[in-house]
Formats: sequence, C-alpha cells, structure tokens
Amino acid sequence: MKVNDFIKWAKSVQKEENEIMLGKGKEYTVSDEDKFKNFKSIAERMNTSSEQVAMIYLLKHMDSIRNYTLHGIEASDESIEGRIMDARNYLLLLGGIIKENK
Repeated sequence: MKVNDFIKWAKSVQKEENEIMLGKGKEYTVSDEDKFKNFKSIAERMNTSSEQVAMIYLLKHMDSIRNYTLHGIEASDESIEGRIMDARNYLLLLGGIIKENK
C-alpha cells in the first residue's frame, strides 16, 4: 500500500473508531457523565481496578485477533476489522483511565 493510500485509509478507520466509541459509550456509561463509569462499576463489584477491567476487555479482542492471525478465521459475526477497531478503542480507554488515576 502506498503511503498516501495508507494515510487516507488510517484516517477513515480512526473516524469510524470514534463513531463506535461515541455510540457504544452511551450504553456503557449508563447515562452518566463519567466516561469510565462501566469500568469503575465492574472493578468495584469484582474488587479489582478499573485498569484491570479495561485490560480484560482488551485481551478478549486480542485473543480474537490472535486467532485470526494464526488461522485466518473470523469465528464470530464480528469482522476482524471490527475487533481491531475495538482493541484500539480499549487502548484509548485504558490510557484515559491511567491518565485520570495519575
């Protein structure tokens, strides 16, 4: 892929990732202003940290991505591209949680 084509593609993927995060965020924040409400709520119920909850969510997608790279199979109805976008979003969320906690 040529550099310009990659940059154009990357920008379109980033735009789609932002749309996904905004859309799913409404469901997971339970109409709260705190972007990390879901992670904090689960962490409290499970007696762990919100960082660890975010990491577990991320690893779920990473396992799916690993399976795809090893076997070339999309084992669910979600595409590999969707899994990668979700993983990147969870990295952003994890980064935000870490920043907030510093």
